[in-house]
Amino acid sequence: MHDSDHALIKAIGGGDHLAFERLVQRYQHAVLNFIFSHTGDRHTAEDLAQEVFMRVYRASSDFEPRGKASTWIFKIAHNLCLNEVKRRMRRERVHHTLYTQGIDAGGYVSSQGVEHQEYEYERDLMPALEELPDNQRAALLLRVNAGFSYAEISSVLSVSVSSVESLIFRARTRLRQIAGKQ
Repeated sequence: MHDSDHALIKAIGGGDHLAFERLVQRYQHAVLNFIFSHTGDRHTAEDLAQEVFMRVYRASSDFEPRGKASTWIFKIAHNLCLNEVKRRMRRERVHHTLYTQGIDAGGYVSSQGVEHQEYEYERDLMPALEELPDNQRAALLLRVNAGFSYAEISSVLSVSVSSVESLIFRARTRLRQIAGKQ
């Protein structure tokens, strides 16, 4: 955490646009990477990251510094990722229904068809990460990519620290199993 995160958010709540720019610069890369790792789609990640910071901006005047600002920001990102996964599932169900009824869905691209244009390890890892349950994937990504402590992950995911330990253990175990199949 940066000591000035709470001060930046308070300043943002007071209308300080430069404070908002500083906060975005501080967290944009980590938030974008977290969302991309969760969704597997760079364009969706960019859109959701922008939405994260818009929500931070709108809620900054009501922010209560009970914990680290980064935890609050990543909780917003996590919730948006969950909403995106639900939206994709609904879209895939609609597409499947239309397809089984012989109706063309008009250029629909499933989340499985998204082409990853990132580093080789990300392309190899994304399908395995997508097989993990949402909560396991989020816990692992927050730990590995964002460097969050178990307590911070607990706060973001609204689960106990022991649940975080279990989620990360199961995620790593499952990834090893998936890697063994390839």
